[in-house]
Amino acid sequence: GKPTVGIYSFTGCEGCSLMILECEDQLLDLLELVEIVNFREGMDKIADQVDVAFVDGAVSTNHDIEELLEIRKNAKIVVALGACAWPGGLNVMKNFQDQEDVRRYVYGDKWATYDAIPARPIDRVVKTDYYVRGCPIDRDEFLEVTQAILMGRAPNIPNHPVCVECKLNDNPCRFDFGEVCLGPLA
Repeated sequence: GKPTVGIYSFTGCEGCSLMILECEDQLLDLLELVEIVNFREGMDKIADQVDVAFVDGAVSTNHDIEELLEIRKNAKIVVALGACAWPGGLNVMKNFQDQEDVRRYVYGDKWATYDAIPARPIDRVVKTDYYVRGCPIDRDEFLEVTQAILMGRAPNIPNHPVCVECKLNDNPCRFDFGEVCLGPLA
């Protein structure tokens, strides 16, 4: 049968998972090649065993760790989707503050009942085979990584900073306007 795919989300905005749905025509082509068996954004779970697990979001609870270990156990290939899954995204900002203070601020008087731990990327918990970086992920890069995995070859991912792409596309640099560009961070 077709290779099976699961798409999982942890702590983050789930924008990377939503970006997969934005693939539109390419998603229809992809669905001819794979069977998606787990995708909270689009369907109910069908199976635990998958050939490829795409994971977005940072790990920020002990329950996340348990769930991620289970995903890794049931997946042949694990792919980190986006800046939260690697290197932890904005979620890791809380790690530089007192964790009890953060929990009190976020959860109020029920702070002690929440299972919150310092945030971390998924590769700090499980072996991660591939990465689709960005915030959110780039649609073309996601499709390239997915196609490469399905064809059994290494993905062709650029190893240059996003600044090169902006310059090639004649995009003005945000720094020249006194603004912050998050591209180099993602």
